Amino acid sequence: MNGDKEHHLVPIPAGSVSEHEPGKDTQLTNTHKTSLGKPRLGTFFYNQPSYTHFNKSFDDTCDALFLHLNEVHPVFMKREQIDEDFEYEILLDPRTKKEVEQILYDHTFDGQQRKELFRSSTPSNLSKTDHLVCLRLLKAWQEFREVNEADVLHWRRIEQVRKKEKIAFDQFVMEYSRTRKRAIYAPCERLVMLYKRFYSAKVNKLLAEYPENLPFNTHVGLPQPQSLTGSQSGVYIENVRLIRRQGWVPILRNYVNDFQHLNLRLENHIDNFIDSMNKQENFKWELNMSSNRQADEFYIPIESLIFLLTADNFADSPSEVPLEISESSGANFKTVTFDEPLPPRSCGWFAHKQIIENAFDALLSTSKYTRWLYMENDSINLQKSDEAPEISGVNSTETGYTVYEFNEYLKKHAMKVEDNIKTNFAVVQWNLSGKMDESDSHKQQFFTRLKLAPAMDELGTEFLSSLAFKLEYKPKFGAEVMTKYELIREWFRLKLLGQCKGFSNHVLCLRLAVNDFSVQLEHKLVLSLIEKQLAETYHIDMPKLLAGLAETLQLLVKMPAGKYLLRYNPKYPNKLLLAAPSKEITLNTVFVHSLLNVVPSDLAFMTEEQHLPISDVLCSAVHTNHNIMPCAFRPCFQAKAKKNPTMFSDEEYLKRRLEAKEALEMKKKAEYLHILKTRRNQVKAKKRKQRQKRKGEEQAKDKKMEQFLSEF
Repeated sequence: MNGDKEHHLVPIPAGSVSEHEPGKDTQLTNTHKTSLGKPRLGTFFYNQPSYTHFNKSFDDTCDALFLHLNEVHPVFMKREQIDEDFEYEILLDPRTKKEVEQILYDHTFDGQQRKELFRSSTPSNLSKTDHLVCLRLLKAWQEFREVNEADVLHWRRIEQVRKKEKIAFDQFVMEYSRTRKRAIYAPCERLVMLYKRFYSAKVNKLLAEYPENLPFNTHVGLPQPQSLTGSQSGVYIENVRLIRRQGWVPILRNYVNDFQHLNLRLENHIDNFIDSMNKQENFKWELNMSSNRQADEFYIPIESLIFLLTADNFADSPSEVPLEISESSGANFKTVTFDEPLPPRSCGWFAHKQIIENAFDALLSTSKYTRWLYMENDSINLQKSDEAPEISGVNSTETGYTVYEFNEYLKKHAMKVEDNIKTNFAVVQWNLSGKMDESDSHKQQFFTRLKLAPAMDELGTEFLSSLAFKLEYKPKFGAEVMTKYELIREWFRLKLLGQCKGFSNHVLCLRLAVNDFSVQLEHKLVLSLIEKQLAETYHIDMPKLLAGLAETLQLLVKMPAGKYLLRYNPKYPNKLLLAAPSKEITLNTVFVHSLLNVVPSDLAFMTEEQHLPISDVLCSAVHTNHNIMPCAFRPCFQAKAKKNPTMFSDEEYLKRRLEAKEALEMKKKAEYLHILKTRRNQVKAKKRKQRQKRKGEEQAKDKKMEQFLSEF
């Protein structure tokens, strides 16, 4: 064909190719010579791989079909290319071959120690049944469940006994706290040392804002809001709306393992928080200095707001707040800007809780199991409304849009740089309105900055208005009541965020044992419960307290413009001292650097510490494990009452002895007859079994004989 020689495929005869012998240089060729000496094409192709190269699975990354289907070039599957990729390592349990979710376990405290119950020589006046009924009823009220009417009736029936036992129990706990105060607060030495580190870093940052050692002299004394609670109470909070929120918000599900890690690495988390705190910039308010304002404006963090209401709470609470009063152009209204309170120098309940909250924030930022949500909306109006939404058509001509340059657009939508500690905040606008006196009505506008709670509700639809931590210093007695500072703080958080869209109408409170941070109780708080606790425990009426706050701030705005330092001095329990910078040096002059350059101590707290009673409506872990009701002693085991001996005459005594003897003989005779009957039945059963056995053997012999005869 076309002058070319035609080649034919000829099979190789057996033995035409010699086997390869070791030591000899042999080579297989792709042709062989026929009898005519012409070269023909062979079945082995020169320079081709073996069939094992092509006999691969489709899942093999080196297979040509795999590379073709996945559009991968073979060069990227080489060893040197694969080694440059990231390596993902997963820790597997060698027993179950599953991923290890928890690496660290806290075995420093025994489980029985956490559930330890107090010991008392005084038993409870209530029975064990009373404790179980009351415990079941209180847990139902605590969890907002339906209760049994019979339990409620039983609860009311033993009301007087419960009140008497509660008084005795409170006296017992108070005496225990007074005599063993060092043992109770021994686990807090760790928190005190960490607070000293936090205080030192906080003070260094504050002193940078006050380069000069400014002297402050008392300018005027303002009445405390608590001392003005007897005035008009027609003041209320209105027009609450969330105007800004920004930062990272974690979404949590389980807290038990988190607090276990917190106990093991508390020092590391505090160090991380301090490093991140030094890198963060101070928050700056965006003041509204326009002349068309209708009220005085107060820019105040929630910590400073609580300071105004609870300045005489405890020795470890904050006692100084810097502020600045400024005037707006063309308006008679003023602007008051509050800074955060200066850190207290006394280490107590407030300092302990602050360390736990800061360490928990650092723990969430470093945990790989926490899911994060970044929120940033500077101009929003999120306010809850009970009215139905208005449905209307969309006008495309009114749809607004913004044109950005390319670089500006990339900068605006770039990924946020994640700090070591992820932070967040929200700014809530609200008004305090009402009549200050019988003839004048006044309105004050507030802008409050507060931190968002790191959790969502149980349904996962809304953010929690607040996640409160309460340290339990006496967990074996029950759950302590919350301090006045904690209750008012949670009331304001729930009052402000609870009326905004996307936030729950309740607070989740976690009770933590101070020795190992184990969760003793998890319960909800609503506004009505908080107001009830404030009224019963501290005799505080929130409407009257708000009226006192409005009067105090109304006096504050009458001061001249400038910078001030609002202080509380225990010598003047009903006053807030407003100090102003002055060049005059007196005995009462306060220097900023001298005020802050001290070493925090718990001496004042240990000497002036007030007693926190045990709550009689909260059932913690110790009550559930030991089945006792709160604020009650352990019930004793009720032994059977012994009957009084009866006196008999001689005749009656002999008669009873004879009757007892006859009854004993009858009993022995009945037992003897029962034994004989049992043995007789056993013998009969044995003989019956033997007869059946012999009968079976005879039948087998007859059958064999019949078979033998049938063969012939």
